[in-house]
Amino acid sequence: MTVFTGETVNLKCVIDSHHSDWRYVWYKDSTSKRPLQTSDRYTVNGDTLTIRAAKKSDADQYWCKGKRDGQPDSEFSDFIKLYVK
Repeated sequence: MTVFTGETVNLKCVIDSHHSDWRYVWYKDSTSKRPLQTSDRYTVNGDTLTIRAAKKSDADQYWCKGKRDGQPDSEFSDFIKLYVK
């Protein structure tokens, strides 16, 4: 996905499952083990990560993990590569 600097980006977490009670955690960088920290520019609402005023430093791979309360297993999304021009 390619966006331009200054744009707002919405990334939706899609997990192929018949369950609907997911809590979503977002990650930046395919090797990251730490969740993306929310801020005034990075916000999570339900299954959607919003990046405001995109910068070149936002270019990276993003992915999400879905967790269900009381369940030991999590589901992972595919990666999406974000390019910022």
